Amino acid sequence: MSQPNDDHPTWTRARAVVPRGVSSGHRVGWKQVFVRTEGAYVWDDEGSRYLDYLNAWGPIVLGHSDERVNRAVYEAVSTCDLTGVGPQRGEAELAEKICEVMPSAEKVAFCTSGTDATMHAVHVARAATGRLKVLKFHGSYHGWNDHVAVGSSRKDLNANSILNTPNGGGLHPAVVDDVVVVEWNDRAGLEAAFTTYGEELAIAFAEPYIHSFGCIPAQPGFLELLRELCTRHGVVLTFDEVKTGFRAAIGGYQSLCGVTPDLTAFGKAVANGYSLAGLAGSNALMGHLGAYDRDQATIDGTYNASPYSLAAANTTLRIMETENVHQRLWDLGARLRQGIAKAIDDTGARATVDGLGSEWCVYFRGELPTNFREAMQSDADAYGRYHASLLSQGILEPAFPTGDRRLNAATTDDDVDRSIEAVHTALLAAQT
Repeated sequence: MSQPNDDHPTWTRARAVVPRGVSSGHRVGWKQVFVRTEGAYVWDDEGSRYLDYLNAWGPIVLGHSDERVNRAVYEAVSTCDLTGVGPQRGEAELAEKICEVMPSAEKVAFCTSGTDATMHAVHVARAATGRLKVLKFHGSYHGWNDHVAVGSSRKDLNANSILNTPNGGGLHPAVVDDVVVVEWNDRAGLEAAFTTYGEELAIAFAEPYIHSFGCIPAQPGFLELLRELCTRHGVVLTFDEVKTGFRAAIGGYQSLCGVTPDLTAFGKAVANGYSLAGLAGSNALMGHLGAYDRDQATIDGTYNASPYSLAAANTTLRIMETENVHQRLWDLGARLRQGIAKAIDDTGARATVDGLGSEWCVYFRGELPTNFREAMQSDADAYGRYHASLLSQGILEPAFPTGDRRLNAATTDDDVDRSIEAVHTALLAAQT
């Protein structure tokens, strides 16, 4: 397995003309340059193959470079590419399917990223309620628009840090002040926030299953309490299913947990790697998406609902339904987590593992975390050794301790067996 090289010419060239050498922050921290993908694997420019458990942070669900999806995209490009008029080719078909499978979806609007989707969710909620404030949970990432880029900073976190810390520079202080941040799974804190701000809140965001800092479920009754409080106070409950949508289930995590939001932001796995996201919700709320009207929220974008991404998504969802993809993802994920748990027991490592469906996270702490502060207590040094060992064995996972990882449907049983053996070795390395 090739070793990272600080002087890699591609990184050096990129850093000369691109900030930090990349156009997305999570791509920093690696020295490899990947030049080929297929199925469950990626190859670097030195020919080394890695079993990919990043999967671009979620979009790759069927497998890398899936021929069926790419063939559909090529057909779309060759038939009718992007136009600036009317419904795009495949748009109504995809919206109909999402409305069929996702409990909250009566209408759907498409955009290009999760950040776009959550931004439009805030606009819709404010237009519908006439209120300004936003509630979200500590540590949950909902994109980089000012309305939600608050309360998930890792660098500023300590035992006494305030919850609504801006995630980065350049955010408007007045916007930050309108964000109410609550610790995940804190029932008393949630009720107190609604008692204080309930009549000022336009929208409440939640990942129904946390993936922003690993894999942390809501404790029993917590999502139901959030739903009840939003209904009581007239607040638009919005699930961020950018990671869970179409991966945990074709209808999203909401189809599993039985709690239905008013709006849903989605993206990533819907198009197996092509750029597509969207906002789904009730007729009443989605009716506030007008155009160029001071009383309506506006959605506009040259690349929204591009025929290429729509073709990818329609094909991806069709394959999911006809090939029982989610059962395969859940079976493989469960077997991998069981194997990791056994490896933890066998090695005596101070670690825990949890996850959902095809996703999992290993925390280097004695107990599973229930919120952001607890998750960030995972031993970063031990994880660094664990990660380095896995990478040397040809397994690609997140470079930081609370990153969630996931497999795709092209992963084989042999891949899982090899991964469990590699984890055993990595856990021993983490303790040295």
